[in-house]
Amino acid sequence: MTRAARVELHTHLEGSVTPDRLILLAEKYGQPGLPAACLTEDGTAYRFKGFHGFLELFKHVTSLLRTPADFHAAARDLGGRLVADGIGYAEVTLSYGVLLMRGIDPLSVQKALAEAAVEAEEADGVVLRWIPDAVRQWGVDKAWRAWEAAATAGRDLGVVGFGLGGDETAGPPADFAGLFTEVKTEGYGVTIHAGEIPGMGAAAVDSIRQAVEDCCADRIGHGLAAADDPLLLATMAARGVFVEMCPGSNLATGGITAWGDHPLRKFLAAGDPCCLNTDDRALFDLDLDGEYIRAEALLALTGAEHDGMQKAARKAAFCASS
Repeated sequence: MTRAARVELHTHLEGSVTPDRLILLAEKYGQPGLPAACLTEDGTAYRFKGFHGFLELFKHVTSLLRTPADFHAAARDLGGRLVADGIGYAEVTLSYGVLLMRGIDPLSVQKALAEAAVEAEEADGVVLRWIPDAVRQWGVDKAWRAWEAAATAGRDLGVVGFGLGGDETAGPPADFAGLFTEVKTEGYGVTIHAGEIPGMGAAAVDSIRQAVEDCCADRIGHGLAAADDPLLLATMAARGVFVEMCPGSNLATGGITAWGDHPLRKFLAAGDPCCLNTDDRALFDLDLDGEYIRAEALLALTGAEHDGMQKAARKAAFCASS
């Protein structure tokens, strides 16, 4: 039986920039040395080492997205890759915090993304919606600016939620509680990266707890650290907090040491709604189909569990048309 097109809820536009697109942008902006710093010798894949190495790579890639046309092209590239990956609906994160830091008008970019989404749906049949986010290590004031820009763009331009990303070691979610109260009051979904780095120890667990209790997050990005805290798992299950799992990403950045070490089964056993995602599909050279295949092979994910995760993902999507 053929399955319905999948849903992906945790994927970053900047992390979807293909090596070919990076090379074109580097040529466009006179940065011929940048591809060599970011790509393997044959130019077909990205390279980095560890979580902070990944953040540095992410910074390099975003430095080449400079105009609305650049973002439009990246979004159209992503739409084509999503269709090839069997995905019919995706909520795509874009860092408004980075845009503002670089002096780029988020509204002009969002208009270009809205146009790209219309084209992707008409040409490829894939629905794209957008989740602007803030960079936690840059502080609450800058996060408010990012949210105000997101609210200005609004639902007419495809914005369905607001998130918090960046370096988790440098910005506790509780600091942003007031901001996310406002986001929820305005009727937008809240998703927060938390518990991505289990090496933070108790602070990683507390990061998730703050996201859930102080910020009332609808969804948690990654959430690895909750796996060994039964009370937190139970709290998340009781509140229906959805977990956007990204095993391949976690392996690439050192959150787990082997794919089979991902704690997916603990979340399923606790009744926590969740699904698999690629996070940064181009930077990590991942596709969603491969993530589910590996989960079946290495984590004994069953067909019924797969279908249940996708049903939960549709329910957790911030756009009712998903």
